[in-house]
Amino acid sequence: MDEIRVLIIDDEELARELIRNFLKEYGEFRIIGETDNGLDGVRLIKDLQPDLVFLDVQMPRISGLEVLDLLEKPVPFIIFSTAYDTYAVEAFEKNAIDYLLKPYNRDRFNKAVEKFLNEFRKSGSKIAGDNILKIKSRENKVLDKVLVRHGSRIVVIPVEEIVYIGAEDDYVSIHTMDKKYLKQTTMGYFVDALPGNKFTRIHRSFIINVDFLVQLDLYDKATYTAVMKNKERLPVSRSGSVKLKLLLGNP
Repeated sequence: MDEIRVLIIDDEELARELIRNFLKEYGEFRIIGETDNGLDGVRLIKDLQPDLVFLDVQMPRISGLEVLDLLEKPVPFIIFSTAYDTYAVEAFEKNAIDYLLKPYNRDRFNKAVEKFLNEFRKSGSKIAGDNILKIKSRENKVLDKVLVRHGSRIVVIPVEEIVYIGAEDDYVSIHTMDKKYLKQTTMGYFVDALPGNKFTRIHRSFIINVDFLVQLDLYDKATYTAVMKNKERLPVSRSGSVKLKLLLGNP
């Protein structure tokens, strides 16, 4: 088997050292990098293109789950480690991506590695990014911010600054009053994750923040055009009209 390139992302030096030591019994693995924070982890994943990432969930600045939010396809295999997130553990199990519950021993580590090796030998390279999207959509967590990659920078967008979100092929476009950002995820993810008292899907291609809605112009007998504070005019479908009126308290 060709060598397997490994990246370690964990804010605890002892945890990184443990992984290094446990991997020594596997001759096919080569550790190509490690970091103690998620921001550098995102950059290293992009630059080094590892086959396998050991990713801690609880980290300062951005968490392991927020690292997932910034990855683009192809996504490497990921073995997570966590001490507390029971809901995350359940999501990992359901998506056939393994996790290590801290503190873990060599036997549990070896089981996770063998599970990875079985999948890696079958697929030969990367897992489908869809599994990562499933994990994010099952967090059961209402977003208060969205992280996006913008050139060489990582931008944090508070959800209250989002005017609307639009579908663009394999991406969504996130619009603030003066900027547009692209993110590789689905509209369905944002439908589930954004605060339901502020955001609603008005059309298969658009989700709006009602705080930025200026007016609804009648388009025909049953549909409208939403006029937003940034001067954008967005179509509102029939079902979107019903949901929007219910949210605004005007059924």
